[in-house]
Amino acid sequence: MVAVAGVESGRFWAAYWDHRDPYDRGLMTAGDFWSAVAKTLEADFPAETTEELIRLDITSWLTPDLATVELIARLKSRGLGLALLSNAPHELADALEDLPWMADLEHRFFSSRMATSKPSPEIYTAVLASLGAAAGDCVFVDDRPPNVTAAEAVGMRALVFTDAGRLDEDLARLLRER
Repeated sequence: MVAVAGVESGRFWAAYWDHRDPYDRGLMTAGDFWSAVAKTLEADFPAETTEELIRLDITSWLTPDLATVELIARLKSRGLGLALLSNAPHELADALEDLPWMADLEHRFFSSRMATSKPSPEIYTAVLASLGAAAGDCVFVDDRPPNVTAAEAVGMRALVFTDAGRLDEDLARLLRER
């Protein structure tokens, strides 16, 4: 995406993340998001560049970590209920829904469909209500510490994801403690 945008990497990523939350909450279209990024970068993205950035952005989120996919399958085979809560704009949420490796995640929640995003407490409470689950009965896993802290603030047990092996160990410990 940096090469397609034709700007310095640090500036690109700063602009990308500065505008990402309203996009993830479904408050702007992909075109609006990339227009905002371009404006921040003082760049002009022609329509074909914007389309390529949209395609690359969505594609960048679609390749799973195979060890994590295998761990999810093992957890499901043990009868554990699994849900996904993802900050994802509409276009990405739609693309994720169709992937075979998502099948083991029986409940899927996307920020754009909820008009709120992690780490807002409302998103966690909405997911818990939809699942009919008590916060203390759930373990939330995320690679971003602020999202983990927010889940803990609503009463969930939570873990910072670093890799599938570590997550497997951490979950085993948590489940033994129950």
